[in-house]
Amino acid sequence: MHAFVDENTVRGILVVAAVADPSAPHQARRTLTALRMKGQERIHFKSERDARRRTICSALETLDVQVHVYDATGLTPKVGRPRCLEALVDDLAELSVSRLVLEQDDSTVKSDRRTLFDATGKHGIRDRLTYHHLRAKQEPMLWIPDAVAWCLAKGGEWPARVRPLITKTVAVR
Repeated sequence: MHAFVDENTVRGILVVAAVADPSAPHQARRTLTALRMKGQERIHFKSERDARRRTICSALETLDVQVHVYDATGLTPKVGRPRCLEALVDDLAELSVSRLVLEQDDSTVKSDRRTLFDATGKHGIRDRLTYHHLRAKQEPMLWIPDAVAWCLAKGGEWPARVRPLITKTVAVR
């Protein structure tokens, strides 16, 4: 299994992981790339119009991915992000995930690496789980957690549009 992670920090922090069998991302990447507008390097939900968001949400439902949400909205991102990543690694250990890709935010890379090193050691999967930080334009699978995190944080009609994708929600304190 592979996991792709992004977050939203509008109200505290939500960390979202799209988990997929290693054979699924190929088709998902093709679907996601086809959804880009001419000239777009990536899909970034905060920059899309509502009609496009609806279209993209409908397309996400066709993908073979599970979405896990780590909700630390009551915490600051500085405190909540490491706790969410620890909870994520706990779940990834159970799912035998071998590859973790996080959207690169230069301000969190060093802290993330430290947290992930400690968490993978705690769960005895340091030699089994590789983790990488990539820019969203480098990995279309990162567009899935971006969309889900945005929808959940935005409220209104948007959480209902991504709810069918979510297989697990963890309250992180």
